[in-house]
Amino acid sequence: MKKIKYLIFSIIALFCISFGAAAQPYPVSKNMQKAIKNGTRTLHGVPGKNYWRNHADYKISVKFDPDSAMVSGNADIAYYNESPDTLNYLVFNLYQDVFRKGNSRNWDIGNVDLHDGTQINSIKIGDQLITESDKKWSRQGTKLLLKLDQALMPASQIQLSFDWKVKIAEQISIRMGKYSDSSFFIAYWYPQIAVYDDIDGWDRINYGGSVEFYNDINTFDVSIEVPQNWVVWATGEFQNKSEIFTPSVIERIEQATQSDSIVGIISQSDYQNNKVFKNDDQSLSYHFKAESVPDFSFAAAIGFNWDASRLLVNSRLDKAVFISAVYPDQALSGQKVALYSRQSIDYMSRYEPGLPFPYPYMTTFLNGRRGGGMETPMMANNGDPESPAQAFGLTFHEISHSYMPFYMGINEKKYAWMDEGWASIWPQVMVDSLYPDYGYLARLVDGYENASGYENDIPPMIPNHLLSTDYSSLRLASYTRPSLAYAFLQDALGPAIFKEALHYYMVNWAGKHPLPLDFFRAMEVASGEGLSWFIKPWFYQNAHPDLALLKVTDDNQVVVENRGGLPLPVCLTVIYEDGQQQTVCESTAVWKDNFSQHIVKFETERKISEVWLGNELIPDSSRENNHIVVGD
Repeated sequence: MKKIKYLIFSIIALFCISFGAAAQPYPVSKNMQKAIKNGTRTLHGVPGKNYWRNHADYKISVKFDPDSAMVSGNADIAYYNESPDTLNYLVFNLYQDVFRKGNSRNWDIGNVDLHDGTQINSIKIGDQLITESDKKWSRQGTKLLLKLDQALMPASQIQLSFDWKVKIAEQISIRMGKYSDSSFFIAYWYPQIAVYDDIDGWDRINYGGSVEFYNDINTFDVSIEVPQNWVVWATGEFQNKSEIFTPSVIERIEQATQSDSIVGIISQSDYQNNKVFKNDDQSLSYHFKAESVPDFSFAAAIGFNWDASRLLVNSRLDKAVFISAVYPDQALSGQKVALYSRQSIDYMSRYEPGLPFPYPYMTTFLNGRRGGGMETPMMANNGDPESPAQAFGLTFHEISHSYMPFYMGINEKKYAWMDEGWASIWPQVMVDSLYPDYGYLARLVDGYENASGYENDIPPMIPNHLLSTDYSSLRLASYTRPSLAYAFLQDALGPAIFKEALHYYMVNWAGKHPLPLDFFRAMEVASGEGLSWFIKPWFYQNAHPDLALLKVTDDNQVVVENRGGLPLPVCLTVIYEDGQQQTVCESTAVWKDNFSQHIVKFETERKISEVWLGNELIPDSSRENNHIVVGD
């Protein structure tokens, strides 16, 4: 039924002349204009009839040496050019080259963990073997550019093979690395073909440490060799667990795949009694496969506990997620993270965003640090906060990235607010319900209120890689401001219409690299409302939150002025002369007619003596104008 409804929305959108290019209320970049002309994008919130997306199949065999923190291996890559363009060269991401000597970074790390970069021993293009001395490739920052003797034509593919090795950071763990002598989380570690899209062509944005990632939707077949006693967890489905683990561990894994209760798969007693590994081989080779994911990561550890369970995530009860938590025995929240993960995925599948969890596996790896977390597809690399509310919120936040950016294919390098904003606001209901004293939403509001309106409060529509030199601006524009924008847009539209519009956007754009304008127009088409009155100030303009009380009239009309320009809910508490109080709250939609003032009418039988504006859940950067004593 939903598919039929979305089809109707799409048909209406295609015939919606009133929102043509001439009437477009938002800036349309030349990149976007070209894409619209080529039929890959539209101004109607849906992809164009000529939309395309390139992709790759990776078959990787790698050896990880924990003692040297070195990853070395071979990657066979089949790359498919679905574009109408002829490609004369290919671009690859070598993300660990952020530690390459001489490369630029977004902050100073001194001489710690610097190396000579990813070592490319050889590359094969088809049957042609080339080495660095052949000068067929060049390095630019964290990019490798590979020249092709024979161009890659449209609707064709190319076979590549890389032999490489790279040193993993041991002291500066930028989203990944070494966390102890017995634990690593490895991400962004293989030569990864960059995105070629209909907007920018090749993604040429270098990785400096602060701005995150952008990937196509690919398939992976990965074998990881590690020394004796190391356990590996990774993106995708475990292919050879019966070759690695004892029958008792296998039995618990199978039990967990059928259980709604959390099963302890590996515990400390298993390690102590030598009941984890089937054999005492000097090395172990773990094999994983993953389909339709943008990236692949893995964790490796000695002595970590492993808890897991199954969760059914759709109404037909035929789609399940295998949810794992992996943690050191001394972790504060270790035994709770498997439950936190279940609660988070269940909430997201049922309520926000309200679509079934997109992947069949999800593993949260607790690295032993107190703070911080980082998402990768089907994997999260998390710290272990002391506060249960923070631990739950962190677990939820990182898992929510499975929808945004991974399921959607969002370009975080340019518009991280398209995923970080959601990941920052979606945990709010659960955290505030389970831990009411923590005040999740109130903290978000307070953080934005204190930072808004200054020069570094940059509109989110400024691409992230241009904000990367000032992390405070990047954080404000990517996390705090957009999270509240989504909350107040939901308030303006109402939860039901907002959810329907969000589903329309997600279903139409899943895996297709949506841009901000695609999101804005999808929300407008599906809701049936023009939203420029909200979207422009929140995303495009240097507006800030500042509602003010202007006056109280003799007939008890309270005039509220929007001095900062951001549309926000209006919440007023009046005290009458007889001492009685009355609170009236009106939604963000009161500003939809673009008036700078709004009037709230109260009863006239009694006189108002005092008025208060706002509350702790509505940001206001200048609260000194939020109180009036009538007659002063």
